[in-house]
Amino acid sequence: MAVRFATYAQRIKNKSGSARKPTSRPAAKAPAVAAAKTVPVEAPPPAAPPTASGELQRLKDDLQRVNREISKIARETRGGPDAARHSQLPEKQQLLGQKQDLERKIRALS
Repeated sequence: MAVRFATYAQRIKNKSGSARKPTSRPAAKAPAVAAAKTVPVEAPPPAAPPTASGELQRLKDDLQRVNREISKIARETRGGPDAARHSQLPEKQQLLGQKQDLERKIRALS
């Protein structure tokens, strides 16, 4: 008589749901609440973010413009006899340098 063994997946599927019991979170400690009440809450200065966000938006717009120009160069040179040469064009090299600078500045502001 052949004995059938359950596969690993079948054993897991057949386990009852009550075997897994969520652990309860410990209650909050009272001293932590008292310490939080003694520390005054200070609001961050609101003047800095609008200036940074305006600069950030300008950089993002410049990055989009540079990416469009890079794509335009790629479209114009695609499929020609020197299709691999378009990455070496001085215009594209200049745009790639601008793109890296803009991405670096955006990361610094973010």
